[in-house]
This record gives sequence, C-alpha cells and structure tokens, in this order.
Amino acid sequence: MKHCKLCNLSRVCNDLPGVCILIPYLTVAVVAVSVGYLFVTQEILA
Repeated sequence: MKHCKLCNLSRVCNDLPGVCILIPYLTVAVVAVSVGYLFVTQEILA
C-alpha cells in the first residue's frame, strides 16, 4: 500500500496503513461525541 487515497498523510499511511481506514471512523466518532457532549451540557445548564 504505497499510496493512500483516503487521506493526504502519505507518510503516516505508508508506515501505518490502518490509519487511513481509521481516520474516517475517528472523525465521525469525534463529531458524534462533541455534539452529544454539547447537547448534554446544554440540557443540564438549561
């Protein structure tokens, strides 16, 4: 896997091919957790 098309971090992807597979899932997880955290804090503060 010399060239990774899913992400622009070619050096990291060449060393760790699994990173290209995990990056989309990590971004979705971070967004979901942040939105959930904001929702919970707003409900508690309201």
